[in-house]
Amino acid sequence: MDRLFSSMIASRVFLFFFVFCGPFLSMAQEKDSVAKIEISGFAELYYGYDFDDKTSGSRYPFLFSHNRKNQVAVNLALIKASFESGRFRANLALQQGTYPQDNYSAEPKALRWINEANLGYALNTEKTVWLDVGVMPSHIGFESAISTENLTLSRSIIAENSPYFETGAKLSWQKNERWYFAFLYLNGWQRIQSIPGRNNPSFGTQASFSPSEKVLFNWSTFLGTDQSKEAGTYLYFSDFYVDWKPAANWHMIAGLDVGKRTLLLDADRNWWGTSIILQRRFTKSFASAIRYEYYHDPFQAIAPSNVNEGIQTSGLSLNSDWKIGQLLTFRIEGRWLQAPSEFNLGLDSGSSSDFFLLGSLAVSLNN
Repeated sequence: MDRLFSSMIASRVFLFFFVFCGPFLSMAQEKDSVAKIEISGFAELYYGYDFDDKTSGSRYPFLFSHNRKNQVAVNLALIKASFESGRFRANLALQQGTYPQDNYSAEPKALRWINEANLGYALNTEKTVWLDVGVMPSHIGFESAISTENLTLSRSIIAENSPYFETGAKLSWQKNERWYFAFLYLNGWQRIQSIPGRNNPSFGTQASFSPSEKVLFNWSTFLGTDQSKEAGTYLYFSDFYVDWKPAANWHMIAGLDVGKRTLLLDADRNWWGTSIILQRRFTKSFASAIRYEYYHDPFQAIAPSNVNEGIQTSGLSLNSDWKIGQLLTFRIEGRWLQAPSEFNLGLDSGSSSDFFLLGSLAVSLNN
């Protein structure tokens, strides 16, 4: 029955995407004879060795990328088709791997295949104002689900516990080379399928300012919920980061997340976290990065735990990256986490600190 239900949902999603898009894409081709179609792919194989826990399985409940330990696994295998012609654009990306298994666990199995499924239309001829609808990458944070787009191999804890994707409508305005603004109407905190029961809408904003090619300031917010209307739960969330390239071979990103969960019959729960990453590129094919991070969610406001304790931990990681030819990237990372107690890492047994090595081999394909 679950498989049949998931198949029905998948059929409706793809039928809507292609049937509804078809007329618009045809109109775009008629008005603009030059249509741009891009096919890209990405696949990443990884292995994580945990020095404190030799058993296999998942590492921590609050991590969703590269989360299998002491076993070889595929984190993300992705194929994407992008279309643009005139004032229309569309994206469809399908995925598999341990990342969608873990991070999309609240979705029906058929919807876990969807990485992107969105349509966009430029509201002006200069194509600086866009309306996009569908499943889109999140407007929050500086880290992507595609590891080679990030300075570090593993994701920061603040990235793992904020949305990677979102579903709804986004109105964006690229005012000029310096300023970018977006307003979003969403169906919840990192969801494809609507929250069961009655729903209140969720909203998001984004403002980016780039005074020069070397510096970017970004502020993103979320106001909404991850539960039904009956629960009376609201989330207030703010993400701010600075992306700075002080020299040709140096790259630094510093981010700060602050959130509040208000509860109908309980006290409010707050959380916050930070991540600072510094990368040095030695050659075109070799780079290394160091990261410090801290995460404080003492009442399980947003980060999941296997025990009745919140997540409180600091961390330090060091990674090195090798570009092999045009397609392959090999990365290795050592990551250390330290918490006040073993329970603050979300586990009911083990140590209050952990060190693990993570290695990956990724292939990126573009037409």
